[in-house]
Order: sequence, then structure tokens, then C-alpha cells
Amino acid sequence: MSGSIDLARVWVIETLGGLASDDGHGATLRDTLRVFLHENGSFKATAERLVLHKNTVQYRIRKAEESLGHPVGENRLNVELALLASQWLGAAVLRPPG
Repeated sequence: MSGSIDLARVWVIETLGGLASDDGHGATLRDTLRVFLHENGSFKATAERLVLHKNTVQYRIRKAEESLGHPVGENRLNVELALLASQWLGAAVLRPPG
């Protein structure tokens, strides 16, 4: 994949499902999920880091799981890698809005 942005895009979209949309809503959910995973699944630590209420983080993670089609704990490594790829490569590996 490192040699082909097209392969990376396909993999990111397959891995992230609905979270791979290149829009504001998708970006918010991806960022929240990335921090949540970095904080070892702590709603409280994620809320503190993002300066949000804990209930907001819980809501966003629930929405992220709906978009993924599975709990965040399933396929965690691939999800984390796809989130990093989307963070660093942006629109090049995300589904265009609309």
C-alpha cells in the first residue's frame, strides 16, 4: 500500500466504512475515535483531552461504531492504522463528500 495511494484509499475506506467520508462530521468522529483509542478507551481521558463533556464523547464513539459497523475493539489495529492514514493523508485516502 505504501507504493500506491489508490490501494491505500481502498483499504482505508473498507476499514473505516462510513467514517471514511471526507466531511466535517466524519472528521469529528475520526478524531474523537483516534483520541479515544490512544487514551485506551477512557471516555473521561478523551473528554479531558478534547475539552468535551464525557457524554459527548460517549455519543460520538457510539456513532463511530455505527459507522464502522462493529465495536471499536474489533479489528482495532487496522482501525487505528486507517485513522492514522486518514489523519496524515487526508482527502487522498478518504471518500469524497456527498
